[in-house]
Amino acid sequence: MQIRGLPLKQVGRNFLVIVQLDIMATILEIAKTLQMTTPKSQWLYIICDMDSNQNVTTYSNLLGEGENIAFIYNSTITSNECVQGIENQTVDVLRGFMTALDSAVREEEETSSQIPDEEWEAVRPTKEQRRDFLLKTLRQHLSQYGVNGNCTRWKLQSGETWGLQYEQKNESTDIQLLDVGYWRPSDGLNLNDVLFPHVEHGFRGRTLPLVSFHNPPWQVLKLNETGSVVEYSGVIFHIIEEISKKLNFTFTIVFPDGHRIGLAANETYNPSTIKGINIDNARRIVNESNRIIEVLRKRSVLMAACAVTVNNQRKHIINYTMPISTETYTFLVSRPKELSRALLFLSPFALDTWLCLGIAVASMGPILYFIHKFSPVYEYTGLTQSGGLSTIHNCLWYMYGALMQQGGMYLPSADSGRLIVGTWWLVVLVVVTTYSGNLVAFLTFPKIDSPINTINDLLTHRDTVTWSILHGTSLEEFLKTTDEPKLEALHKGVLLKDEVDTKMLDEITAGRHVFIDWKINLQFVMKKEFLRTNRCDLTLSSDEFLEEQVAMIVSKGNPYLPMINEQIKRLHQVGLIEKWLTDYLPKKDRCSNIATTTEVKNHTVNMNDMQGSFFVLFLGFICAAFVIIIEKLWKKRVISKEQKVIQPFMS
Repeated sequence: MQIRGLPLKQVGRNFLVIVQLDIMATILEIAKTLQMTTPKSQWLYIICDMDSNQNVTTYSNLLGEGENIAFIYNSTITSNECVQGIENQTVDVLRGFMTALDSAVREEEETSSQIPDEEWEAVRPTKEQRRDFLLKTLRQHLSQYGVNGNCTRWKLQSGETWGLQYEQKNESTDIQLLDVGYWRPSDGLNLNDVLFPHVEHGFRGRTLPLVSFHNPPWQVLKLNETGSVVEYSGVIFHIIEEISKKLNFTFTIVFPDGHRIGLAANETYNPSTIKGINIDNARRIVNESNRIIEVLRKRSVLMAACAVTVNNQRKHIINYTMPISTETYTFLVSRPKELSRALLFLSPFALDTWLCLGIAVASMGPILYFIHKFSPVYEYTGLTQSGGLSTIHNCLWYMYGALMQQGGMYLPSADSGRLIVGTWWLVVLVVVTTYSGNLVAFLTFPKIDSPINTINDLLTHRDTVTWSILHGTSLEEFLKTTDEPKLEALHKGVLLKDEVDTKMLDEITAGRHVFIDWKINLQFVMKKEFLRTNRCDLTLSSDEFLEEQVAMIVSKGNPYLPMINEQIKRLHQVGLIEKWLTDYLPKKDRCSNIATTTEVKNHTVNMNDMQGSFFVLFLGFICAAFVIIIEKLWKKRVISKEQKVIQPFMS
């Protein structure tokens, strides 16, 4: 027997074994050792040397959970009335054939005698009809009167194995063999059930226990006063219900060690009000997951109806299903606020631009003065240079006035001076147009504070901002073992929290703290904070990192894991899991209409936008008043000095 070397991919998973009774147990054990007896495989054993004094039921204890194994064996009745042999079988068949032929002839004669010959030729039975009638009548005769044919019997039995150990609560009960039919020479094959019942009917409607705990939005449980589960919902239970329909079983929810995990009686969950959210206590969820793993290791439940993070370190004690969802980590930060608009009039130009513009104004006055003063045009034309642009003071005021688009009272007569003035006006046109356009943009799209979107942004603000994660999560374990420099720096400054409390949220709102968790969990935190304060103070960063897979768990060696994975894959393909997850996320509110951290909407210009203009006007008044005071003091000084000097008397 070369069972070990069978190419399963080529030969398939359906096996027909014609075997003697004494080696059948050996083949069963070998096939089980090679993991060839799975819920997807079918084994039909034909036991050729068995008699009516032997019973295959004694071998039912060799069948395992989730196997599809059927037996065909000889159960011929041995008595004085049942005389075996070809001669006796032939006699029974001939008698039946003669009876069938006699019935056929009589029926045709009776019918033909009642109608004309022309009509009889049209309605007389065909050869196929006569053959079918003879075979049917022969079978009926052998079934009723055939003595030897009815004594010869081959019995068909199939093992009922799916879900038995979970339904019996791990008690040592032998697997039952179902009588699915028999074969007799007299009437052939007779089936009262399918040969492999589990292939056709799955778990055959068994009620199987599942272990779970309250952890919205993944699994939501509601208890009555006696502590029994009266209602369940959530993404996981939607998946479980679909799996149970396909595999034909019902389920009950049990708790490990009698604990009501994660909820009180009559507690429920509502995505709009976030009542019953348990994401705040990460340590509790970790402890409950550990209890559930212990229950699975005892193989007392089919599977755990709960969503857990896939942890490679635990794969040696449990098995994970196909991922249900992939969750990413992100930052919960304070929504960036608009910066002060007091100096908005300075925003269109950068500091170096303002500096260059001031230097240009300060230098263009002396340049105009020297070109105007040393131009020879005034000498040979006899024009006077007194007043007007003949002083540096006036040239500076002229250039400043031109920049303010006010012009001046005087223009140089020389072409060289006019060329300088015209060029300056062209520069002023470009500068003013650029300034006006940028100012409109800054008025329409306000500038906001620099948001924290990435790990690098967070590390850059480490002197003013702290950050934290929940204690006991997989993120904590990952940060302890990572060798990536920026994640190591993130771990050095991280604070471990047991829950998300009001104090932490106030720190985040004030911009002094950042909380790191799954994006889906942070959405619930934001919704909960909005319901508490009725303000949109929190937002999520645009950067997402460290993807983690979420899956259900089964015991190690659970034979139904491939079938469960197939159903989860099907639900992913049709988009049901994503739809269910969206249904349990917080509903949209007015905070959802606010743009993300890096976007703002255009708005109408208000007093906050224009306050800089009034500040400039007020500054101008202050400077003018200061200059007036200086002028007054200077005049007073000059008058005082003149009074001390004796002036000659002129008659």
